[in-house]
This record gives sequence, structure tokens and C-alpha cells, in this order.
Amino acid sequence: MTTNPNPSADLGLTPDAIAQLRNNSFTVVDDFLPLDLANQLLSDADRLNSKNGHFKQHYFQFGGAALAKPFVYEMDLSALDGRKDDAISRDLGSWKDMIDNIGPSFVKKVDDLDKQFDASLSLDVNAPPAIKIQLNTGGGSFPWHYDNPGPPNMRALTCVVYLNPHWKDGDGGEIVLWPFLSRSTKVSPLHRRAVLFYSDRVLHRVLPSNKRRVCFTIWIPGTNVNCKKDVALSKDVLQFTSYDQAAQFFAQSPLQRVISRAVYSEEYLESLLECIEGARGGDRGGGEDGAWVSSAEKERVVQQHNASVMSIVSKLRPLIDEFRERKDCISSI
Repeated sequence: MTTNPNPSADLGLTPDAIAQLRNNSFTVVDDFLPLDLANQLLSDADRLNSKNGHFKQHYFQFGGAALAKPFVYEMDLSALDGRKDDAISRDLGSWKDMIDNIGPSFVKKVDDLDKQFDASLSLDVNAPPAIKIQLNTGGGSFPWHYDNPGPPNMRALTCVVYLNPHWKDGDGGEIVLWPFLSRSTKVSPLHRRAVLFYSDRVLHRVLPSNKRRVCFTIWIPGTNVNCKKDVALSKDVLQFTSYDQAAQFFAQSPLQRVISRAVYSEEYLESLLECIEGARGGDRGGGEDGAWVSSAEKERVVQQHNASVMSIVSKLRPLIDEFRERKDCISSI
């Protein structure tokens, strides 16, 4: 595969997309990748998946435990950055160009476009972006979460790119973005489509996929992520003159992560259980009855979730009650 001397020039990212990101906290870019590149990446991902050991079971942290996401597997390309001589690196095909050229060039392009405004993203262009390929074999989903839940995570911007040329309505696997106290937006995982959003300010999940679903994610680190004002919810911060002022503040601040689980308590728990139970029909893993977790394990997850919510509500009940009411009103529109 011939390396483009300016790979970011082929990416469908424009100043308008960055403007939408700034206004809405997310943006959707169709035809983000050239068709031949997208098809080659998918072909090489399929080849890597066919080789044992390249794709690993995906886990996420909850309540101090690592929980499996049924039917979801991933390959972390970040661990391969700079490696040239081992068998895996030699077998990457077009993904080697993604690590060495396209990914870093994408970071530089986003940073250049951001500087046309006020460089509010404060991206770390000197650090290599983290890149993972993800395969949902059918049946997997993701619970509501933030890509940057807090320190020591340094993710500033998330870019998910989809490689699904045959996706159609009903196949599932849509990403749902839910900016704080705003309406949620469901986005289909169409081939060559990219979804960009703030890693520390956009609550999101992935709906159960009824078909095989492939994507890759680029996480760009920031130089001013998770500073004290974005992680410490102190009494001084809570000196609002109205609930409207409070709602506007949390909608724009990463501090929403502190209270989000309480405000969206029912939605969090429903998606969490849906994820760890797994829909049947995937082609890997699970027990003989299709179950991934025991009843006792599910009960522990529920108890941990409820305990986390109550610890927040006990300190901020009037605020949480008000925000829950606003969330329900917005969702019903």
C-alpha cells in the first residue's frame, strides 16, 4: 500500500465539523475516509481477526471489577507503536499506516482547525493518539459512560470511525450521544462515517448490535485535561443563583461526570445490565445457556450502582431531583 505524503488531506474533516463540535459537543462526518482506504482497513481487520490472539475480549471497569462486554473484541494498536520487527507489526497492512501516518496527521489536522477558532481543545500533538480496532460479533452493547471518566486519563477528543459497508436499518449497533441535560442523538454505524465528541463531556452508549459491527477509535490526548477545576466538585463551585445557571454550568463542564450517574440512574443501570448479560446470537463466548454473568454477579452490580447513586443523592438531593426532572422533560419532547 502506497503511503500518502499528506494522509490527513484525504480525511473528510472541515472547519464546519469543528464548529459543530464546539457548538454541540459532538459532530458526525460522513465520507470521513476514502472508500479504498476504508475497504482496505476492513479487509486487513478481518485478516487480523482470523489469526488467533490478535483480538482480545473487551473488558470495562465497574465497582473495582473488570467486567466482560459479551461479543465485543478489540485489538489495541497503541501497544504496537514504534515496533517494526515482530510478526504482528509486519502483519498489520494498512493499519501500520494508520499508526505511523494517518493517525498522527489526523491529530495535527484537528489541532490546525481548532486553532482557527480559539484552540480550546488544547490537544497534545506531540503524544501519539491511542487507536483500537473493535469487533462486535453480534449481540454486544456498551453501557452509558464517558471515554474520560477522570484522572489519570488524558483523553480530550474521541473519534469513532465505522467500517460496515453492508449495514442497514434494523442491524443495531448505533451509538447514542447524550450531552448533559440535552436531547439524545442516535447515530447509525455507516461505512466511512466518523463521530467525534469530547471525551470528558459527552455521555454515550452503544445499542445492541444484531449483526457483525466493526469500527476503530482514535483518542487524542489533551494538555489541560482533568485539571482541578474539572474534577473537584467543591462547595465553592456549587454557589449557583438559580437551577438554570447550574444546568448551564454542568452542561459545559467535565464536572458533570461527578453527578451524571445519579441524574441518569435508571438509564445507567438498564444499559449496564443489558451489556453484561449480552444478547444471544454472538459467535464467541458465553455459557451453554448464553449467560455471561451469574445472578449473584448481576445483583452485586445492581448493589454497587445503587450505592454509588445514593452517595451522590445524599449530598446533592435538591440538585439531582431538579436535574432528573429536567432530563425527563427534555426526553419526552
